[in-house]
Amino acid sequence: MGLREQKKAATRAEIGRQALRLIGEHGYGATTTEQIAAAANVSPSTFFRYFPTKAEAVLVEDVFPRVLVRFMAQPEGLPITEALRNGIREVYDRMEEAEREQDRERRRLLFSVPELRATLMDRYTAGIEELCEAAAARTGRGRNEPRVRVWAGAIIGALTSVSAGLVETGNDGVEFAARLDEAVGLLREGLPL
Repeated sequence: MGLREQKKAATRAEIGRQALRLIGEHGYGATTTEQIAAAANVSPSTFFRYFPTKAEAVLVEDVFPRVLVRFMAQPEGLPITEALRNGIREVYDRMEEAEREQDRERRRLLFSVPELRATLMDRYTAGIEELCEAAAARTGRGRNEPRVRVWAGAIIGALTSVSAGLVETGNDGVEFAARLDEAVGLLREGLPL
């Protein structure tokens, strides 16, 4: 990544951090894009160059893309679900506590603020498509084969279920990555009940 791209990524990340902080402190409705822009030291027009809405600023994260990179880097021949579990573990194991806290706060807001839940569902739909692409590349199957699409949907379903459960119980002490790993492991086992 060149210097210009690094600066853009840093600006985008800072806007997202400030959106999380301000909405967490003042609430979604009471936080304006102008306040977020000012806290991030950018103009309102710069805010809108990066994000079309306030909700999109909350969604910005780089965890899922990093998991996909680590997933694709797993050894060839490793079962696809195990490759994904390894990618999740690698990314979360390398996170610093501040980043983990930001990840927890993002999930909390996304599942507790009604205006953000609709945006989250759009993001999950996009996540299914990204997982289909990655799974197709790893397995040599077509991205629209039912087996690939159902696998991707099940993974996003597990992510949604784990996130919602932790937010609902207020159990921030439970490590998200460990719960997600457990959920994906259950899918690998055929979800025995």
